[in-house]
Amino acid sequence: MAAVTGLVWLVGCAAPTDTATTAVAVTPGVPAPADQVVFIGDSLGEQVSPYLQPLVGDRTFVPHVYGGTAPCDWLGKDLSVTPTSVAVITFIGNSSSACMADGTGGFLHGQALVDKYRSDIVGLVAQVRSSGAQVLLVGQPQRLGDATIETEIVGLNALYTGMVEPGAVSFVDAGAAVEDANGAFVLRLPCIPGETQCEADGSIAVRSEDGVHFCSDAPATGCSEYSSGAFRFAATIATALNLL
Repeated sequence: MAAVTGLVWLVGCAAPTDTATTAVAVTPGVPAPADQVVFIGDSLGEQVSPYLQPLVGDRTFVPHVYGGTAPCDWLGKDLSVTPTSVAVITFIGNSSSACMADGTGGFLHGQALVDKYRSDIVGLVAQVRSSGAQVLLVGQPQRLGDATIETEIVGLNALYTGMVEPGAVSFVDAGAAVEDANGAFVLRLPCIPGETQCEADGSIAVRSEDGVHFCSDAPATGCSEYSSGAFRFAATIATALNLL
C-alpha cells in the first residue's frame, strides 16, 4: 500500500475540499482522555485500517475488522476495550454469516437486515459501554444496487444517527466523504491536494467497480496501491476522534 505521507492535512477539517460535505456529529466526550482506539468492522474497515492507524496519533490502535462480518459476529467477543477506549464501529450491511440467517436457508436482506442490525448494534454498543468506553458509530457510503440495498444503507445510517447519546455514543458520516454532493454513489471524485495519482481531468478513483469497496484488492491484504476513498473515509473518522 502506498504511503499516506503528505495527506494528513485533512485531519481536523470537517471535509475534504471539492468533495461532498461530510457531516461530523460528535457529542462531548467523557472527562477521562481516550488513549485507545478500538476499530470494529468489516471489509471496508480492513481497507481503511492502514490509513486510520497513523491518523489516531499516540493512541493505541486495536483493529477488530474482518471481511464479510456483521455486528452479530462480534457480540460477546473480547474486544479489548477499557474505560479510556473509543470503540469505532463501522458496518455496511453484510449478511452472509450464520448469525444473519433468515431461517429458510438464506440470509436477511432489506428491512429485515436493518431490524437485525438494530438489535445487534444496540447489543454491541451496550457491551462496549459496559466497560466505560465511548462509542463512535460510522455512517456508511452508498453502494451500487437495487432498491433493497438503498433501503439497507438508508436504514442503517438512520439507526446509527438515532443512537447518539451525549458523552457516550457519537456519530460521524464518513460515507459522505466518498459520495457526490447529492449523497449518491460515485466511482471518482475531484482530487485533493497531495494526491499524485490524479487523472488529467482532475479526478481520482474513490470506490471500486464492485460497487462496495474502496479498492479492488482482497480486503484482508489492504489496498496494494494508494486508495483515495479509504484515506478520505479514515480521515473523516480521525477528525471525529480528535473532537472526542
